[in-house]
Amino acid sequence: EDALQEPSFQQRMGEQRDAKQRIARHIANMIGNGDSLMLDIGSTTAYVAQALKRHSDLFVVTNSLSVANTLATRNNNRVFMAGGELRAHDAGAFGSEAINFVRQFSVQYAVLSAAAIDAETGFMLFDLQEAEFSREIIQHAEKSIVAADATKFGRRAPVRVEDPGVIDTLVTDAPPPSDIAGFLEEAAVKVVVAEEAAP
Repeated sequence: EDALQEPSFQQRMGEQRDAKQRIARHIANMIGNGDSLMLDIGSTTAYVAQALKRHSDLFVVTNSLSVANTLATRNNNRVFMAGGELRAHDAGAFGSEAINFVRQFSVQYAVLSAAAIDAETGFMLFDLQEAEFSREIIQHAEKSIVAADATKFGRRAPVRVEDPGVIDTLVTDAPPPSDIAGFLEEAAVKVVVAEEAAP
């Protein structure tokens, strides 16, 4: 399914909410108190920030006002917000200022989103600036985790994020179709299916 544009950030926050919360909880469990991480502007990433609200002493670098807002000024976290103009549709900071800002850091985890995942290209986004930012944070983290729900499988989007081999783990909410699973396995991307929360 090809789309040229994705829905607004607010709309995306409302889509697949349960799946995104499950994925977010799983990623939050991978991260410990005192860990350092970079988070991008994706709606799933915003859920990851919410799932990290009980963590303390986090070192967080982000270009997302939503993430910064969620994690700053609580539990002794340190939050570094990339500067520049915030975009109207997602309150993200992009461009050379944001890229140069994140280059100053070296963190344990990069947590990023993808708009589409297929068996030819791997991880894709709709927005060139977002992809540039994603590539940069991947380079400045020991481990890269993509948070993407199963509706992203088999979709296409116009901008390729990066060679899939640079991604360590994909956390999703259902097993990918076999062609995508095979493609990711070949690229040595670990696929983790987040469990339903215990009642």
